[in-house]
Amino acid sequence: MKYRILFLLIAALFIMSCHKGPVLYIFNWSDYIDPELISEFEKQHGCKVKYSTYDSNENMLTKIKSSRQSFDIVFPSGDHVSILIEAGLAEKLDMNKLSNYAHMDPLLLEKARDFDTNNAYSIPYFWGVTGLMYNRKYIAPEMVEQNSWTVIGDKFFDGRRKITMLDDAREVVGAALITAGYSVNDTSPEALEAAKKILDVWDVNITQFDSESYKNEVADGTTWLAQAYNGDALQQMSENQDLGFFLPKEGSNLWMDNMVILKSSQNKDLAYEFINFMMKPEVAKRNADYVQYPTPNASAYQQLDASEKDNKIIYPDEEYLEKCHMIRFLGNDVVKINDLFEYIKMN
Repeated sequence: MKYRILFLLIAALFIMSCHKGPVLYIFNWSDYIDPELISEFEKQHGCKVKYSTYDSNENMLTKIKSSRQSFDIVFPSGDHVSILIEAGLAEKLDMNKLSNYAHMDPLLLEKARDFDTNNAYSIPYFWGVTGLMYNRKYIAPEMVEQNSWTVIGDKFFDGRRKITMLDDAREVVGAALITAGYSVNDTSPEALEAAKKILDVWDVNITQFDSESYKNEVADGTTWLAQAYNGDALQQMSENQDLGFFLPKEGSNLWMDNMVILKSSQNKDLAYEFINFMMKPEVAKRNADYVQYPTPNASAYQQLDASEKDNKIIYPDEEYLEKCHMIRFLGNDVVKINDLFEYIKMN
């Protein structure tokens, strides 16, 4: 018994010694960072990164409000940056601690002012657009050639239940609003009624609203067509030649995810170090290569291969971007969009 107790004490001391040094708690979307970069940061700073993931902005917000353990850095989309600021949860940034901020693209920083007026609380991480990913084994070329959101309601899918859309009210209702000729931020009765009519047609063919499993389900044929983020689609397409993706001709949501330090962070200095590390051009370039999303780091963009810069799925041309809508914070009006989304999910 004495030896058993001694062994347990030694084991406990060993575990404690392994956890010496600061710990950085990061809360991010899944498949959204090169894991090797985390290991490099840990070695450089003699720290441990505790990395957790979420599948929606809403889940992220709920978790940080209810969790006993405070996260240091989160990666909200634009409208949720505004929510965090308004709720007093976001830390105002000390730009003197972010020497690599100069590498950020001024044009994208200007777009970020839609949700963070003076770029005071957030650093753009990645941006992108939403479209439709499909499996060529099941989707005929002429359907894809429609190049339209309306394919979701095509009678070809009647009774098949082979379509998914993202579990995100702003993305789903936004796609319907765009199809009806409105902005994704329009909550007028006329716009929402038009969106509802479109969603009622689409919903007949939709199996589920999901932001995670669709990545694998389109590949294995469980799902034939899925609303998808462009980077997620490219990750899957690189491993499966049967997969394709298109940006609907009507336009799309333009989103931007951002790095935000929470006011409740217990290790703000290390959080600044991590954000500054991620803004190094060589690091940002490697991360962009890994996740296949457009980088907001101008210096990193210049280091990309021409094949990446010229890929219109990753970097849509200016003509297409003019048809895209940045998702903005709507205040209490967002309830109207959420209610419509819940109505569609429940019917």
